[in-house]
Amino acid sequence: MFYIDENQKARFIMPYEFPLAVHETYLKDKPREFNDWHWHEEIQFSCILEGEMIMSCMGNEFLLKAGDGIFINSNCAHISRPTGQESARFLSLNIQPSLLILFHGSVIEQRYFLPYANDPKMQVIAFRADLAEHALILEEMVRLFRFVQDRGFGYELDTYAQLLRVWKLLMVLAENSSQPPVKLEREEAHAMLKYIQEHFAEPLSIGDLARCVHLSRGECSRIFQTTYGVSIVAHLIDVRISQSIPLLTDTRLPIGRIAEDCGFHSSSYYTKVFREKVGVPPLQYRRSHRCS
Repeated sequence: MFYIDENQKARFIMPYEFPLAVHETYLKDKPREFNDWHWHEEIQFSCILEGEMIMSCMGNEFLLKAGDGIFINSNCAHISRPTGQESARFLSLNIQPSLLILFHGSVIEQRYFLPYANDPKMQVIAFRADLAEHALILEEMVRLFRFVQDRGFGYELDTYAQLLRVWKLLMVLAENSSQPPVKLEREEAHAMLKYIQEHFAEPLSIGDLARCVHLSRGECSRIFQTTYGVSIVAHLIDVRISQSIPLLTDTRLPIGRIAEDCGFHSSSYYTKVFREKVGVPPLQYRRSHRCS
């Protein structure tokens, strides 16, 4: 249904003639039992089916429980983790923004899409099932998902009409909201995220990132922490651990080689960090997760 490329961009497989797709995520099925940092061009509506999780996006954290929902705008990096041992399962509908504009230059695009797509209040919005003002939009989101999944006769027409209804409700909610807008993601932070993904296997320092985005080391650290809620060093370690997992499960490379290929200066340090992050040492993880 989708894959994450080398720049942490989620690329969804969807039909060109009707560019939207639904997929289900069960966090326990992920290599580290959470959905790592990624972003996508598509706008996304998600509904939590079971469990509860923390969605971090744009430097903000949202606690989402079964029945809750969330909207994430285009190009907003995010990560989702369960809150405890019980995992979470959620359904997401991803939509190419072009589907919402009718055609370039249309009144739909100019009046009802672009101003809101670029509005800080519309970057990420969480919907709580226990709030009366969110009940209607959650109900209409569920209907939208159902149209896409059932694929009855003329489902594209029903889906498109329902999508426009949900988008309007989202605009009204943003207009009437008394909540301050979420923090806007800095272009420099996104550039750092991309740079880390491209160079994680190298001896990477904060100074390297500072030169990449033409800022001081201190400013780099502050912007990254503010935007993503995690330090540069902690995120770099997470990326390296995540990149090492397919090498553990899909190859027979020795642990020392995997550590080196993923940017760790020694196999002992890699083993220590892996145990802290995943809960078991690399060799034990390999034995229990090796592909047949």
